[in-house]
Amino acid sequence: MQTILVPVDFSAAAENALRYANKLAVKLPAEIVLVHSATSPARLPEERAALRRRLEALAERLRYQQLTRQGGRRIRYYYHLAAEALPDCLQVLVTGYCASLVVTGLALDDCAAATAAGTTPQGLPERVSCPVLVVPPGHHELPAHVVMAGDFDRVGTSQLASLPALARTPAAQFELVQFYQESQLYDGAGKGLTPLKKALLRAQQSLPNATTHLLPEEDALEGITEFCAQHATQLLVLATTDGCLVRRFFHPHYRQTHAYHLRIPALLLPMSTLPSAACCARCALRQAAAGQLAQSSKFFPQLAAG
Repeated sequence: MQTILVPVDFSAAAENALRYANKLAVKLPAEIVLVHSATSPARLPEERAALRRRLEALAERLRYQQLTRQGGRRIRYYYHLAAEALPDCLQVLVTGYCASLVVTGLALDDCAAATAAGTTPQGLPERVSCPVLVVPPGHHELPAHVVMAGDFDRVGTSQLASLPALARTPAAQFELVQFYQESQLYDGAGKGLTPLKKALLRAQQSLPNATTHLLPEEDALEGITEFCAQHATQLLVLATTDGCLVRRFFHPHYRQTHAYHLRIPALLLPMSTLPSAACCARCALRQAAAGQLAQSSKFFPQLAAG
């Protein structure tokens, strides 16, 4: 029996994530731990009891609204009230409950904003040792068509072998996509794209039904969203060591442009990702400019009005 952690703040996004987690729990099967970050450790016992009752009521309501009686009864729910902010305690909970997956609702931040806010777990998969599944608004069934993109030379065999369990049927279609830049054609060692091709073929051995694609693209994120849209992807698996790619993935700009990659669930594999200096410098400049404008508006209100 697997365990799925679902952070719940009683928002619509959290409720949507729990709906998706319910579907996975019936299929895997898995038990679900609903986690609420009650950040005040001095809460009275009756307040904590009331929060727990809210979590129980939410779980039971969705269980019988969404699932058949037989399927709903198979899910076992547990409830955890954390005294710390979620990013600070998430890994402890993952370890303590031996969780294999975190399912969370969609939130959007750039690098600097995420840092200032204390870092959201869906933007930082390196904060936990298990995959993070981010569910956007809307109705989403378990996928029959999955696209996986990222750095296949860094993906473990066990990570690949676990992916078919998240699909709707064993016959689900998998597309393995590796993007490369033109500069990689001439790496100075004469290897060119050979290492990338070998990594794709190794990944395909763990997913025999998968199709591989090695495509030129200077901006991997633009390539991912275009590829997913063209293939009507239902689940995107992102496995990359480029931390800024993960952070850009959830940037509000893409929400405003209705980018396809933000309209489907995304599974973020833990890859010990690190931000690149160039991207974070741009994010920091944007954040500094916004701070200067806010400060200026205190002294020159007409700037804010304009």
